[in-house]
Amino acid sequence: MKKAVIVAFALTMFAMAACAPVAPLPGVPTGECSASGLENLVGAAATPSLVNRAKRQAGASVVRILRPGQIVTMEYQNGRLNVNVDENNRVKSFNCG
Repeated sequence: MKKAVIVAFALTMFAMAACAPVAPLPGVPTGECSASGLENLVGAAATPSLVNRAKRQAGASVVRILRPGQIVTMEYQNGRLNVNVDENNRVKSFNCG
């Protein structure tokens, strides 16, 4: 009986700990994307380093490059940065979603 009580107590404590909110680590994207402040990158080539820089600046957790005529999913993801490029792989604009 005592062993069952200990196991039940341990499982209860584990379940409570799993539900506790966790603060984000410093420097880690929060998943809240904001495309404001990326205007200075418009017109540049969409290189991997530029895309990663824009992702960090926007605070996005995911990034995708959208090319002209490309078929894309329409679901909204708050933490996603969209990099819209032209036929020459130059950045036209940024938006979140």
